[in-house]
Amino acid sequence: MTKTRRTTTGKLNKLVDDLLHPYFTDYPALIIADSLLHAIIEQDPKTSMSKSIKYNLPKLIENLTRNKKAHASR
Repeated sequence: MTKTRRTTTGKLNKLVDDLLHPYFTDYPALIIADSLLHAIIEQDPKTSMSKSIKYNLPKLIENLTRNKKAHASR
């Protein structure tokens, strides 16, 4: 049964990634939504938080600093 759940979890996580990641640049709030959806799917708060910090926090910071520079150059 673990193998089936893992496959389902992987497929759901891939679906979330495929749906949200292309829009991160235009809609940085989706980076937070991505983290929350992965946490719901994985149902392991400690691991989800760790992954979110590792993968999504740098994207969020990059996006916010890019937007700040764009506004400053106007």
